[in-house]
Amino acid sequence: MITSLAFVNSLQTVVSGSNTVLKHSVTLSTSTTTPQVTASANFPPVGSVTRDYSEAGLEKLWDIVGPVQPPPFTTTRVPDLPIAIPSAPPALYPSWFSPSPKDILPDLKLPKTPIPFRTKPLSASPLKPHALCRISWARIFPFGTADSPVNQEGLDHYSDLIDYHIQSGVEPVATLSYYGGFTSPKVVDDFVNYAKTVFKAYNGRVKTWYTFNEPRVYCSQVGGYPFNASLAPGVNSSTAPYQCSSNVLKAHLGAVQAFREMNIQGEISFKNDDFVGIPWRANNSEDIAAVERHAAFRIGVFSDPVFATGDWPKIMTDTLPPSYLPRFSEEEKENLRGTGDFYAIDAYRTQYVAAPEDGLASCVNNTSHPLWPECHTVVLYDSNAGWAAGPSPDPLSAGWLQATPNFLRASLLELQSRWPTNKMGLMVFVQYISEFGFVEPFEDQWTDLFRITEDVTRTSEI
Repeated sequence: MITSLAFVNSLQTVVSGSNTVLKHSVTLSTSTTTPQVTASANFPPVGSVTRDYSEAGLEKLWDIVGPVQPPPFTTTRVPDLPIAIPSAPPALYPSWFSPSPKDILPDLKLPKTPIPFRTKPLSASPLKPHALCRISWARIFPFGTADSPVNQEGLDHYSDLIDYHIQSGVEPVATLSYYGGFTSPKVVDDFVNYAKTVFKAYNGRVKTWYTFNEPRVYCSQVGGYPFNASLAPGVNSSTAPYQCSSNVLKAHLGAVQAFREMNIQGEISFKNDDFVGIPWRANNSEDIAAVERHAAFRIGVFSDPVFATGDWPKIMTDTLPPSYLPRFSEEEKENLRGTGDFYAIDAYRTQYVAAPEDGLASCVNNTSHPLWPECHTVVLYDSNAGWAAGPSPDPLSAGWLQATPNFLRASLLELQSRWPTNKMGLMVFVQYISEFGFVEPFEDQWTDLFRITEDVTRTSEI
């Protein structure tokens, strides 16, 4: 039996209280947009479901979710080869204005066939392509917990997928957790057990590992509906994001320690998201301070413990009491520091950051302020003439995404200066490029192929 990623978090919550996310009513996308939810959530009390790891027990848990339709397929789709390659699109701009990759990197031999759908391996290419494989915890452990049975079909599914990539000359990169809740400390041991199982199964074939994908995103969401319908005992909507962050870091630490103790081949880290930011008003002390608060709460929350001090950013500990933000022990700080072999960033955009309109002090010193505790705002246009930071995306993503490649180089340099590592680049080191893109306006509504393939803004950004 192969279950879905969306089920594992809900299942763990009702069985043992070890996770916090109600996901059966959530539609997820591969971007960092806010999940679309429905109002059909109806969970029994946390911990009220008897632990029954039989087939019948699993069926009872599915009954809590509601009617479920079988997927159209349960195995890896293999395309029919060869695939016809369309002709190159007409040039958008003259080469002197927008040079093509071959003009920027004249000696680099780029593969001419889509990856990984090739009839021959890419081993002869000097450019080593990578592909991100998001492993579903629920496929490996349908019940999620460390004392529950392993689903061999799930392990075999990803083994087949990994082998297919390798045979095609594509280096597989694995992410252990793409979305989760993590408001209960019980989830830490469950995650480490899952990680050990996967490390052992794919050691030697997967050389680059991510423990977590953009944990700041889902930890920031667990305090809101529908996720707060199944919070762990003792956690409320205000403290949930910080309990989540603490447990994610402990789970990351445990997984990395296991990775190194097991002598797993390759490298391991986690994926950051967001950006440091640009002061909206240059040389304005309030906006400069707001940038530091943005950097602390949006990136430093995970980057400082792993790549710098081993502890939370000082701005966070100065703002949040221990009842909100659990404190690390000295041993935990020592162990956390250095648990990333490389720095990874999903560098979608860089935007302006401003202080609250009524001033920083009025926010920092007032827990009832609507912007507390972060006390900053992201601004999508400059303060001089009101020009946008970059082209706008589809309206569904307009609240956070803009095409800002003009800021990319400076943004990466800023990240490297704050959290220096031996390996740093766009969504990991120079060899890795992933989760960097754009959403063309209304692209999901087009049905004509000529409209679908005309993605001028995305092409220009890349």
